[in-house]
Amino acid sequence: MNKLFKSSLWLLSFTFVLISCAKEESVSNNDLEKRYIESHVKVIYKDTLTKTESGLYIINLKEGNGNAITDTSGVYVRYSVMDFKNNYTKSTYESVAKIMGSYADSVYFGPQLFQMGDYSLMRGVEEALKMVKEGGRIRFIIPTWLSDYNYTGSSYGLATPAVYDIEVVRVVPSISKFEIDTLEAYSEKYYGGIDSLSYGFYHKSLEAGIGDTLGVDEYISFWYVARLLDGFVVDTNIEDTARKYRIYSSSRSYSALGHTVVDPDTSSESDLIRGIDKALLNMKHGGVSIAFFSSDWGYGSKTKSFGRYQPMFYWIKVVTDNDDDATESE
Repeated sequence: MNKLFKSSLWLLSFTFVLISCAKEESVSNNDLEKRYIESHVKVIYKDTLTKTESGLYIINLKEGNGNAITDTSGVYVRYSVMDFKNNYTKSTYESVAKIMGSYADSVYFGPQLFQMGDYSLMRGVEEALKMVKEGGRIRFIIPTWLSDYNYTGSSYGLATPAVYDIEVVRVVPSISKFEIDTLEAYSEKYYGGIDSLSYGFYHKSLEAGIGDTLGVDEYISFWYVARLLDGFVVDTNIEDTARKYRIYSSSRSYSALGHTVVDPDTSSESDLIRGIDKALLNMKHGGVSIAFFSSDWGYGSKTKSFGRYQPMFYWIKVVTDNDDDATESE
């Protein structure tokens, strides 16, 4: 009988004893979980782990030597989550996703933004991150009682204790400033330093189009390709492009998108993000342009499959009556 199998049997036996004790002594769920975690630490880690006052167990810590993480920092991370049997349940690493069998070309595996202090992170994750600096890494056990979101009445994010492995890629004091700096650098690198039309919004015409500039309340149709600034294709309504980047879905119709243009500065009625309407108001029928902009013009703090507070890049072609097809060009 190998050591791992013996350990598993021991843990199962211990769990049975705890359940029996719960019936006889009315032991709280937290106390039962503490005993379960402690038994796991004793068997697997030989009681070598550091335990914080709140109940985190630190498995490995590489502190890092970059910027420190504060209560309001934006933290770009890569991370994985495992159960107590070392099975991965979630990961932002492409190589791990392939092992898990959850890899897909449509899934973004770049660094994810964790925002400290806005109640979007589990309490235990925030506590662990404060032990690390930019360039560091921490692996720790988080119990369920530290998986709430640090505000009264928030529910637990975990049903059972889990092992988190977090690599801190970058720490930024201000997400909004970091976005603007990133957009300015992107403009300089790829478009010769074009100026923003509005704060955080950049636009460049590739083909002028015909007639008058599109106006508010005008109904038009358009083709688009949506990317992150690192080139990852998020969405498109062009079938050939969807197939090229392996994000094609047979459940959707690939056709030009119909839309009534609104002024994003004065109206919140649009069913599209503000940056698209802003771009359309600078285009003509048959025109082709690109626009890249901060998350204020995009999805903002909403959690999307590619994260939060992401600057976006759009390629757009407005349809004319005699042109109902599109191939992305630049």
